[in-house]
Amino acid sequence: MLMNALIVLTAALVTALLLTRRVRDQRAWRATVTPLASIMGSGFLVSAPLVASEAGAWAPVAMGALLAVAFGIGAVLRWLIRQSRPRDADACEGGHEGSAEHRSHRGHEASSRGHRGVEAKVVRGLEASSQLVLAGAYVVSVSYYLQLLAAFVLERLDVHDPHAGRLLTTGVLVALTAVGGVWGLRALERVETYAVSLNLGVIAALLVGLLVYDGGLAWRGELALPALAPDPDRVHGARVLMGLLIVVQGFETSRFLGAEHPAEERARTMRIAQLVASGIYLAFVTLMLPLLTPGADADVTAIIGLVGPVATVLPVILVIAALGSQLSAAIADDAGCAGLLETVLEGHVPARWAYVGIGAAAITLTWLTDVLSVISVASRAFALFYALQCAVAVATAAQRPELPRRRLVLVGGALLGLVALSVTVLGVPAE
Repeated sequence: MLMNALIVLTAALVTALLLTRRVRDQRAWRATVTPLASIMGSGFLVSAPLVASEAGAWAPVAMGALLAVAFGIGAVLRWLIRQSRPRDADACEGGHEGSAEHRSHRGHEASSRGHRGVEAKVVRGLEASSQLVLAGAYVVSVSYYLQLLAAFVLERLDVHDPHAGRLLTTGVLVALTAVGGVWGLRALERVETYAVSLNLGVIAALLVGLLVYDGGLAWRGELALPALAPDPDRVHGARVLMGLLIVVQGFETSRFLGAEHPAEERARTMRIAQLVASGIYLAFVTLMLPLLTPGADADVTAIIGLVGPVATVLPVILVIAALGSQLSAAIADDAGCAGLLETVLEGHVPARWAYVGIGAAAITLTWLTDVLSVISVASRAFALFYALQCAVAVATAAQRPELPRRRLVLVGGALLGLVALSVTVLGVPAE
């Protein structure tokens, strides 16, 4: 009873704090919470079981490697943000006008214009290619988020039919497509504010509960690492871990907030978001180890059953948080994709028809994949976007010798681009 009360109280207090006007109205917090919420919502609840299924007791080390790659790529994107500062500042002066669908692509458009003074066709070509790849990655991620949502719903209903999951995902996609096509997804924008706050509140409560639970085991002398063996096929295990890049993806959203935040603020707050998220992921995976017994289920919804011994209330609030976070993430990516497509296609396709195309593509992908394979597909799609962004950074640094940290970007950007490209080519789904 005490543990249940502690967890509920923690979740309620953190959620209430994040929803206060004083916190919500802070400019730096708004710039931080967008990438932070995206990183934490991308796959936090599925990360520990899936990483442990491949890395065994070395799961924190494997998660640390994923986070290190993501932080390095984030550093490259932060460098690109700073180089586009003049244009982004102009965009920021334009105020906060426009719907949710268009805020993200205005920032990206500003970043692209920052390279026009270089008169480099290769840079502009890479930027254009990365926009198309990102639009495709958004479509995949919409299917991924909603397949995950369906998996959590059906797990609580004790339904394990994959066709039921696809039908539920399709139903939600049809609803989102209809709302987006008729009214635009701004009608659902407020859902995201509350879902993000609730999700972060539940994550705080989960970490507190795990810390108290593990502390109790240590006090009784029962704390021990589980006898979890890593995948005997090390190459296959590494490829599966590559396919889990999606669980730490989301930091790139800072690059597309140029209409609301200046460049230096976006770069600084992206770094903060990545550091905070990295600490949370590492703490979560480490604290979960005592619960990851040999033979434990590595399904995407395994966390619900695994945290049962910690507190009886945890599975319930985790499902609620999962539903809110996955729905809000799907709405955000659907809107972002529509805005990006409108920019890429130069307004030739109205936003309402973009929503129809996104919905049709996501539904098709839903019926061609399952939730584990779509995680790998999403990871590879975003990895290709990251590879192209690294190429943009390297090409920009090569043509502008006056830029700061030019040599570091040339070497680091090239290496990280090769890593991202390797994820795109070699990543495979967990089994």
